Amino acid sequence: MIHVIPIHIKRGSYTAWHSLFNFKEPVNFINIENPLELEQNSWRYNFIELLDSHLSKIDIRPNDSIILDVSYFFTNSLETLIEKANFISEKYQCKIFLVDDDNKTDFFDTKNLTYFSNRFNIVTDKHNFNYFRYRAPLQYYWNEFDFVTNQFIKNFRQKKMNMIVGVDKIERIKIFKYVHDIGLNHDSWLGYSSFNRSYNDTDIDAELIEFRHKTIPIVLDCTQEMTHQGDINVEMPPLPITMTSYVSCILETAILLDGQMHLSEKSWNPFISKNIPLILGSAYINNYLKQLGFWMADDLFDLTPQLTHDSILQQYKNNLDIINKMSLNDLHSYYIQNKDNINSNFRLLKDQKFIFDRNNYK
Repeated sequence: MIHVIPIHIKRGSYTAWHSLFNFKEPVNFINIENPLELEQNSWRYNFIELLDSHLSKIDIRPNDSIILDVSYFFTNSLETLIEKANFISEKYQCKIFLVDDDNKTDFFDTKNLTYFSNRFNIVTDKHNFNYFRYRAPLQYYWNEFDFVTNQFIKNFRQKKMNMIVGVDKIERIKIFKYVHDIGLNHDSWLGYSSFNRSYNDTDIDAELIEFRHKTIPIVLDCTQEMTHQGDINVEMPPLPITMTSYVSCILETAILLDGQMHLSEKSWNPFISKNIPLILGSAYINNYLKQLGFWMADDLFDLTPQLTHDSILQQYKNNLDIINKMSLNDLHSYYIQNKDNINSNFRLLKDQKFIFDRNNYK
């Protein structure tokens, strides 16, 4: 039997992860009192004690499985998390599946514990649950999105591209500066909050520091106050921006090499907003998305895998040069020629299902 604790801690208004699982066998959704209180005010509770309380009330038999939010194990230490999860697994003689809606660590699978994450290996981790891949079609806005975007899909658009950045990272500010260096900023919707920074000034050169002080922050998708409150991950792409530009230029959270992958909500936004996708991310990110069936405009952009951080950044700059050299009429023609591919991306995202089968794990 599979037992699910249907609590998505700190999910806000996002789709709950437990509503995205499709099961191949009977499932027991454990009845939890006041689930919204636990999700929204998690700081008030000791979730390890709550977990024991939840599990003590149900009939767990040897070889059962329990699926729950990783935040039940509040800790920044992976070693401590594994220790606590293994203790629960051994106490109840069951397998634990933890769901991380972010990327605290990479996916892994052991006899007692499986950890689902938005960071995974595209070769070895084929049965990982990538939360953001499946979330969008169950958001409340989804049923209207296809209709709204299609009303204007043939319109001429004011800008060539959009590029919205939340957290300030070195590779992001380098790309953002390059957009300004080549003059593409005049034909783009740009947003860069920089209120949350992942590097020190000693990590970048004086030219980048000067650019940052003179040019940003520029905020298009939310107010500065919202950013300080942690509300920068809006539920859907900013339609006034995406529907008046052709290319969504995505700068992913992390650039990983080899077969490692990080896919946040950002990578899926061009498919939701029906834009031409151009994603800066891990070495094989475009190959992976093409393998899933998504159209990635590889007849326009160079998307061959690059094996170093520097070559990944340079390739992305070269692709920005392609956009810069095209006229708005050129981009409009290309967009209309590929309208069916763009709609196909939307439908593919809508139709994806995560099938949970315990036989796929140790």
